[in-house]
Amino acid sequence: MMNSEDWLDQDIRLMNLCSSEKAGLQIYRNYSKSFKEHAVKSFKEILNSETINLENFERLVNIIVKEDSRSLPVIVCSFADTILKDTFKRYLVQGIPGGKDRLFSGYGPLSDFSKRIQLAYAFNIFSSDLMLELDNLRSVRNAISHSWDIESLDGFLIQGKLASMYRMEELVLEIKDIAKEFSGNLNPVTAFRIRLVWIVGRLVYESAAYNRAKEANLDPFQVLYSKPVLNWLSKISIIAMDITRKIMINDS
Repeated sequence: MMNSEDWLDQDIRLMNLCSSEKAGLQIYRNYSKSFKEHAVKSFKEILNSETINLENFERLVNIIVKEDSRSLPVIVCSFADTILKDTFKRYLVQGIPGGKDRLFSGYGPLSDFSKRIQLAYAFNIFSSDLMLELDNLRSVRNAISHSWDIESLDGFLIQGKLASMYRMEELVLEIKDIAKEFSGNLNPVTAFRIRLVWIVGRLVYESAAYNRAKEANLDPFQVLYSKPVLNWLSKISIIAMDITRKIMINDS
């Protein structure tokens, strides 16, 4: 036999309140949840009705396939820096004293890649874990740029900051078709190329949608990565998987 409070969430049911107060809290929670779900659904429908320009993304990931591995941190950081700069310029408010451009020049708070990463993290312009990945890559780019005695990336990939990057290649190898085709462990450079492809894909995706979700008073991560998957993410994932296969074939 159903208890009169069985329809309540457990935390509300355990509160020291009368039945009508508990019921009121539960109704308010259900209403809020329903409203938010509707808002997320409506926002996704808007994004799905629009197109995303992936031309530069496709150009870059094809460079990642074949470019000398020592050049990759420099190339990808340059691409990421441009995206961060453009994203800030797009969302900064009008009427800033001295104009927007002063923020990006000289000793301005957005004058270099490191500062842009820091402020993107601090003000939730992109996902925090993505900014940490870019900062690791930036550190290695700097190390390579200031050393003449760099013959390979192997040392950085195995024991430097790049070694702490998310192992995207392991998720790829969990796919049955991929696992059958490519058995065994991937070499460090192959794994690095794959990680870069997926990092850049997320960066392009979030630059187009993350702050729009915030402006709609929605949780960006929930909107961008929850089911049903947005068309934009699906298109980026298809390109990333195709390039991942090319990398694995090319380096095998």
